[in-house]
Amino acid sequence: MEIKYSAEDIVNQLKKNGVKAHAPSKEQRAIIESEHFGPALIIAGAGSGKTETMSARVIWLVANGIVAPDEILGLTFTRKAAAELKARIRKRLRQLISANLLPHGFNIDVPVMTYHAYAGYLLAEYGLRIGIDGDAELVGEANLWQQANNLIRNWPEEDFRYSNKISTLIDDVMGLTKNVLEHKIDTKKLVEDHKKLLSNLESLAPGLAKEREVINTVIKVLSQRIQILPMVDKFIELRQNSGTLAFDDQMSLAADLATNLPQIHEIERAKFKVVLLDEYQDTSQSQVRMLSALFGD
Repeated sequence: MEIKYSAEDIVNQLKKNGVKAHAPSKEQRAIIESEHFGPALIIAGAGSGKTETMSARVIWLVANGIVAPDEILGLTFTRKAAAELKARIRKRLRQLISANLLPHGFNIDVPVMTYHAYAGYLLAEYGLRIGIDGDAELVGEANLWQQANNLIRNWPEEDFRYSNKISTLIDDVMGLTKNVLEHKIDTKKLVEDHKKLLSNLESLAPGLAKEREVINTVIKVLSQRIQILPMVDKFIELRQNSGTLAFDDQMSLAADLATNLPQIHEIERAKFKVVLLDEYQDTSQSQVRMLSALFGD
């Protein structure tokens, strides 16, 4: 692989054409010009030029003919960040064309999107393989709240007891649903684990007078959660059967697709030779599963 231009060469060429560009620091240059194309983690604090370094990496890769712009996938956390990064890359590529480092008419479209948008793309492209309509309507929090409200107010079990007001129950069902989807939780196993824990706590309570109030609070929370989990299962089922999906469903289902269908790995890896993650949120279990399955190893 022949490297024609260093990061500094590119900056100097842009400056000659009247573009205001700054030479990268030593640390930034090591990232931009790295010839390691396997997995890499870059840690940088606020204000250290992460976005500029990421866009400069793209420019260096394209200017040296290592990959085409549409073979690079850029993922970031917010729509605003995705739009800014995409605009910055397109601007720099246009400047490279003006500086004759790239031919006129060169494709400058680099796919840059949010993690959720990429999950939506995967569902639209491959969802039918697992019976999911990729064009399913994405609903907002207000719509979901109304669905949960209808489910709870018409819940058939007469012996259901909940000590808080119904709005709190709705919030609890929605919050627990989000966590179940996000972390791919088996609700039946969760109920079994809670029952074991309850049994242990109830046997401890009589002998721990000082801690009894705390133990009783935990017992109450676990008991209520056991009652709520069937609602969570039904809530997820209703949402998926009606073809209305929320962001939580989208990411979870995309992770299932990526994990269970190896042929998708091959297609996406052939399409995108370089994947750059900005503001990576490793607290999202579904996001980790999706990206690891597609681009790990």
